[in-house]
Amino acid sequence: MDIYSHRYSLTAADMDTRYRMTPNAVLLYYQDCWARYMACLHLAAFDIVKQNLMWVITEFNTFFEPQTALWSDDIEVTVWNSEIGALRLYAEFRVNRSDGTEVAHGYGCWTLLDTEAHRLVPNTPIAPQIPIRPEMTTDTHRKMRFPSAEGTLLQEHSHQVNPINLDFNGHVNNRTYLSIAMQSADEAFLDLHAIRRLTIHWLHETFLGDKLVSRLTLLPNESEERVYHYIHSISRNGEETAAQVYSEWVPRTLSTDIAAQAPRV
Repeated sequence: MDIYSHRYSLTAADMDTRYRMTPNAVLLYYQDCWARYMACLHLAAFDIVKQNLMWVITEFNTFFEPQTALWSDDIEVTVWNSEIGALRLYAEFRVNRSDGTEVAHGYGCWTLLDTEAHRLVPNTPIAPQIPIRPEMTTDTHRKMRFPSAEGTLLQEHSHQVNPINLDFNGHVNNRTYLSIAMQSADEAFLDLHAIRRLTIHWLHETFLGDKLVSRLTLLPNESEERVYHYIHSISRNGEETAAQVYSEWVPRTLSTDIAAQAPRV
């Protein structure tokens, strides 16, 4: 099996206040679908933990289409692995509505971590078990260099890590960083703009009791296109950077009238 798909029904928890599918939900379903695929290959978290190994996602890139998914839509998430190196495995994905309309596509970068030594280990032992489809790469895997945050600082806020933020590994769930970043989004801005691209780099683990400080910066737009470039830099206790989130936003072109668009259930 070199391609895997799973269908999901969007719930209210996957929606923003305008009934649109959130970027956090795209990340959630990508990770869940890929985890299901790895389980089929006997490489799920509960399989490799017996070898003192753990999957860690270090980078996530998503490109969003103007047409999004709405509450109670069925979506199909398709994943496949496109490249494996000494330390990195790249897994691509697409999200489509039930009518075939694409909602988003992109990829994530995964690495193996030794749970005892707490260091990265080579993919060599598991590489033969992973089908690779290099011809289906959706975008370059070159690591994005985040622009230096020499723009306009718009907001700074902090978040105290609580038990709800933790995953089964005991550290802060990677989606929590995206949630923290999106908390600073301006409601009036969201009414008129749609996200076009999202890139996340996870750099350091954080834990229960840590204070995560998020700084939102608007970068200069050097093109004539009406695009807004933002960077959220999230640091641990105001010191080392734990995660960075880059996003691009464009003027919304489609109607947001939920009464006209939402399916009836």
